[in-house]
Parts: sequence; C-alpha cells; structure tokens
Amino acid sequence: MLIDLSNFQQVLDWVIANGYWLMFLAMCIEGPTITTAGAFGAALGYFNPFVVFALSIMGDVVPDSLYYWMGRWGRLSLATKISKKFGISEKRILDLEEHIKLHGGKTVAVLKYTPILATPGLMLVGAMKMEWWKYIKTVLVVTSQRTVVLMILGYFFGRTYDIGKYIKYGAVVPLVILLAYVMLMWLYGKYSKRIAVKLEKI
Repeated sequence: MLIDLSNFQQVLDWVIANGYWLMFLAMCIEGPTITTAGAFGAALGYFNPFVVFALSIMGDVVPDSLYYWMGRWGRLSLATKISKKFGISEKRILDLEEHIKLHGGKTVAVLKYTPILATPGLMLVGAMKMEWWKYIKTVLVVTSQRTVVLMILGYFFGRTYDIGKYIKYGAVVPLVILLAYVMLMWLYGKYSKRIAVKLEKI
C-alpha cells in the first residue's frame, strides 16, 4: 500500500479513489487509520457508513483469525519463535502463557489493546489451544467497541468538513480538523493503553 499513513489527507484520497474492496484489504493491515478515513468518506457521501463499519470489523477479525490458526497449527514452538522475533523476552512469553491459561478472554482483550504484542500474542493464544468460540467472541467485542469509536470520530470530522465548505471560514476548517484528529487519535491511543494495563492487572 503505497500511501503515507501519517498523512490523513493522502489516506482519505486513496480510500475514496479505490473503493470498498481495497479499503477492506487496507483495513487488514492498518485498521484504525483506514476506518477513520472510510467513515470520513461516508460523511462526505462516498460510502455507506454501515458497509464501512462491517468491513472494518472483518478487517480486524480476518487477520486475528489467521494469527490464531497459525499458532494452533504451528504449535507453541512457532508462536514462541515469532514472539522472540518481535523482541518479546522469554519471561514475557511465559507470563503470557500463564495469563492465557488462567484468564484467556481477558488476555486476548489486553493483546488487542497492545499493538506490539497483538500478532505474536494471538498466535500464542492459538498455540495454547484456547477455545475458538471464546477467542472470536472476545475479538468481536473489543473490535466492535474500537470500531464504533473510530467511526464516530471519522464521521464527525467528515460532517464538520462538509459543513465547513459552506461557511465563511471554511478554509480554516481542514486545519482545525487535522489538529483535532491528531489530538483525538493520541487520546485514543492513550485510552487503549490504559485499558490494557487495567485488564492485565485483573
């Protein structure tokens, strides 16, 4: 995907130009930014917001399912090897294994809110043979909550931008939206980390 994910305007233009299918594939790689851009585009009339929401959910569930089955089929040795490549210490891996045994659902939620641990951690969940229905239920709950927040943010920005084109100071609105976007995404990241820490202590 040859776009600068730190440049929201470029991401928005790319999403609008490429439509639903490529949007979905991009969501599998970088869900939050693409979901926000898709919701922004929906507010401008380019997309159906319900379709963007559904694609965002699937864009998270499909990769997470893949990680789970890679761990399940590849067994613990593969999951451990990949975890170490992500720079996760052996002690951290053992701690994760213990958490998965005792608090499988909560551990999945923590992993979903902790980007650096998500890929290897979800593979460990599969390798530890956590029940599939319990795993996917937790993934759906966390993903749905996050997607709702991102959709609201993106749609709000889009509506503000759309209205801003017709008012006297419309030229200033995009800058205000960009600053608001950066600030809110920062708050969202901080909020996610806080949730992960609290869940991890349970």
